[in-house]
Amino acid sequence: MSDPISRLDQFRADTPGAPMKSAAEVRRRGDQIRRRHRAAVTAGAVAVAAAVAGPIIFLSAGLGQRATDPEPAPAPTETPSTVTPTPSSPPAASDLTRTHLPTEDDLVTADPYPRWTQEQTYDGEGRDDHNECLTESLADAGALATFRRDFVPERGHQLSGSAGTLKAVVAEFGSAGDAEKVRAELSEAATSCPGVSGAKTAGYLPVEGKAVTAGDVDVVTYLPEDEPDNARREVATAVVTVEDRLLVLTRQRGVQDYVSPTDLRDSAARAAHRLAGSPLPPATTPGSASSSPSSSSSAAAPLLSEAHLVEAGSLPALPLEGESSAVWQQVAPQPTPTLYCQGAWLSSLKAADSVSREFRLENPGEIGKVNVTVLEFATKKSADTAYDTVHGWLDACPASLADAKRFTAGPVRSIETDTSPAIDRAAQTLAEYAGDCGGLDCDATWYDHQTVVQIGTRLVLVTHAEAGGPCPPTRACPPEEASDYTEWDNRVARTVKATVDRAVRDLR
Repeated sequence: MSDPISRLDQFRADTPGAPMKSAAEVRRRGDQIRRRHRAAVTAGAVAVAAAVAGPIIFLSAGLGQRATDPEPAPAPTETPSTVTPTPSSPPAASDLTRTHLPTEDDLVTADPYPRWTQEQTYDGEGRDDHNECLTESLADAGALATFRRDFVPERGHQLSGSAGTLKAVVAEFGSAGDAEKVRAELSEAATSCPGVSGAKTAGYLPVEGKAVTAGDVDVVTYLPEDEPDNARREVATAVVTVEDRLLVLTRQRGVQDYVSPTDLRDSAARAAHRLAGSPLPPATTPGSASSSPSSSSSAAAPLLSEAHLVEAGSLPALPLEGESSAVWQQVAPQPTPTLYCQGAWLSSLKAADSVSREFRLENPGEIGKVNVTVLEFATKKSADTAYDTVHGWLDACPASLADAKRFTAGPVRSIETDTSPAIDRAAQTLAEYAGDCGGLDCDATWYDHQTVVQIGTRLVLVTHAEAGGPCPPTRACPPEEASDYTEWDNRVARTVKATVDRAVRDLR
């Protein structure tokens, strides 16, 4: 069928002098009339809606506030718009479901703590706060959908009462950029914990994995009014993005000052795979080499190995009066830091590689402990920075107990050790803190020598602690002369030398 406007053009051409507009002008005027007709219909519908919603709009402006009058619509003009209005697209639908929440199998617990079990699952963020450091809900931050699952420690376990609680919240946003913006804001809030007075940063760790877009773990502690002496409240928050989805994993518990901060990296990485709908990576034990942030499937060959760690037979035995000497036994990694005065995770030092080992003396109770960590850094400058950080920990001892009668830390002093190759520098301090023997009258005390040694790009951290009380483990009680300390000092020096000799065996 031919275009009637084209025929009109032909008719106008065949009728010279007739007062007729061009075909283009006729088409333009028709479009203008149709637009005005649609605008009139729309305006009428809006007027009806406004008449119904008017009181609601006023009340929602707030009691005692005056609702702002809407600006009048601009009068239509004769000049047509050159931009065709595009109808706004509806909010994107979310396909996030409860199946994207982590399960017990995704959560990695450190020995000797019990495994986690599901307590309750919510559509949404639940009826109470899931994290006291986060002041804004994910829904208010623009999440299209949210789900939450709470976990409690397995009942009946001897440490169930001290394990705390763990909560997981997943959300989906309109874009990966929106999710990352919220992740950064939540991570900052988790670090500062603005909702809690007196909170201080206890640790930070990155979260890595094939499914993870970005993520980190932030830990804060604070001293609540209802906790026993020296106990602190700990809030560990892992915030991870998986494209346009976000995970918030929160563990809260009561801890003593000397307990290592919660490590949620492995649990967060496995939960991220669940959130992405991809196969889960194998479970690992926190503190093992496979869970180190520096190890990954694409990482270079390890710089350090078990061969760099001292063995039990190289540590000096502890002579016991009237009986045979106690000898050292290697034990599984314990939920304690390498150094008593350690101010943060060793991973915060950003070493390229690290290995650790722990030993105990028992006769029959625990009377000695040695903890060892060797760290290798990519550059001498980064090793220098790490040494200064550890030296600062020993000097300030962030783990100091509140009761000064139960804790003292001696000055940090430079030491020397006969090692080949020669060390760059080394420092040591002695910390004294109460032993756990039960009762307020217990006078058991740990005498803990902590040492940091630097050899080029390598750092060696050593703890040599012996139990005593009321006197230190010296030849005389109380010790009166310098010679009374000789035997004890020699044991500590032999432990440090044996550890450093093993740590630098490949540097000779």
